[in-house]
Amino acid sequence: MASRAELEEFQRWWATEGDWVEEPNERRKGMSGVQRIERDGKTLYVKRQVMHLFHSLRYPFGRPTIVREIQVINELSAAGVIVPKIVYGKALQINGEWRALLVTEDMKDFVCIGDWYTQKQNQACEPEVMNELLKQIAIAFKKMHSVNRQHGCCYVRHIYVKSHGDVQAGFLDLEKSRRRWVREKAVRHDFKQLEKYLEPIPPEDWQRVKEHYYSL
Repeated sequence: MASRAELEEFQRWWATEGDWVEEPNERRKGMSGVQRIERDGKTLYVKRQVMHLFHSLRYPFGRPTIVREIQVINELSAAGVIVPKIVYGKALQINGEWRALLVTEDMKDFVCIGDWYTQKQNQACEPEVMNELLKQIAIAFKKMHSVNRQHGCCYVRHIYVKSHGDVQAGFLDLEKSRRRWVREKAVRHDFKQLEKYLEPIPPEDWQRVKEHYYSL
């Protein structure tokens, strides 16, 4: 049972408004959507859900998928993976209806790898910077898989990179992540899923990512 203070804080975040970056849609017999807001000079993303549930042996009657996503983000962050920083996350039952919120900071200076190639930023990269970027993507995958985590929704739009200054790579949208008892199954699933829709990443660049990955 949520305290009055918890409920009030939840309602304050729930009342925020901004531009939809992921329009509300019906999934899992519930609603899920993401808005971008500005607060205290920072760009934040607010994922809000209503009765958007997953079911398991532990939760046969369901829990909001945001609960699982918060757990995954915290776990990967502890493993050194670059993921969005959580500002606020909570799921509450209000009048018998599950509502959930996940507020994260904008990954400033990062861009999804698909946009990075589309904007031809690779053509402006020195060879050593390009190699380091591909290596950092491999390192991000390696750290995630090292804790037996499978991304589960591994597409170019969910891999984010920064190629100027401190070259880095990380992930977004971890709602469908799952733990695999056999690490290699997580590797095979993520790589096979990404390779089905690899564009605009050139195959030769992805091959270099895998070479770095298997040499780590």
